[in-house]
Amino acid sequence: MKSLKRTSFIMVIFLILSLSTGILAQVQSSSVKDEIIALTYKLWKAENENDMAVINKHISDDYTEFNASYSTRVDGKTKNLNFLEANFIPGSSLAAEMLNPKVQVFGDVAILSYNYAGTIKNNDGTVTITKAKSTRVYAKMNGTWTLVHANFGSDPSTN
Repeated sequence: MKSLKRTSFIMVIFLILSLSTGILAQVQSSSVKDEIIALTYKLWKAENENDMAVINKHISDDYTEFNASYSTRVDGKTKNLNFLEANFIPGSSLAAEMLNPKVQVFGDVAILSYNYAGTIKNNDGTVTITKAKSTRVYAKMNGTWTLVHANFGSDPSTN
């Protein structure tokens, strides 16, 4: 009887530990998801304001990107930022939203995929609607989430 009680007690403790570990992992994963989405909004704001200090801080030196403007992958932070600065159109973002964002966390790697919807008012008063399919890959480096790769594709409904 004592052996049965002891086994039952151990099983209950094991079950409690297993459940609490799973709950803790979900909470940590949820906070990482919120952190990744917040960082992406921060980068959008920095891009809109041409704030290169913030952009430089959160993009890896070996950052790579696929986008609709170039037929090949653009390699390296310097090259990507040169294109960003060259293509910078002064104006103001009237709206920028992530539609149905999904963050997948795999240890120190987080993948954010979403549909982008934005409205920009250029200095000449022209309003441009932008839609895209986007994926961003972040890696935790030295305790900080850093953008290491992105893929921005045009939304087929705009063609």
